[in-house]
Amino acid sequence: MATNMKPADELKSVRERIKELQARETELREGIISGDLNPVGAMAIAFVTKQARKTFDRKSAEAELGDLSRFDRPGEVIMVRVQDRVFEEQEG
Repeated sequence: MATNMKPADELKSVRERIKELQARETELREGIISGDLNPVGAMAIAFVTKQARKTFDRKSAEAELGDLSRFDRPGEVIMVRVQDRVFEEQEG
């Protein structure tokens, strides 16, 4: 989708919209889970399911077994940060 915005400005705008949408998603999700909102719509039905999962408690494991860093796998993450530009007013 082409816009007249500079890429950094568009990225900032997109991220702001994502935050708004995520907040609305949270409201809807919580309402459906609690039963306060109807899960049946004209175009979709929301199903609430529970799923058990196990997580690894590294702190407890290290307390019991000692240093576990030998099992760490190196990785790399690339991030793009966006922040507002600050312009100083020119006295004129």
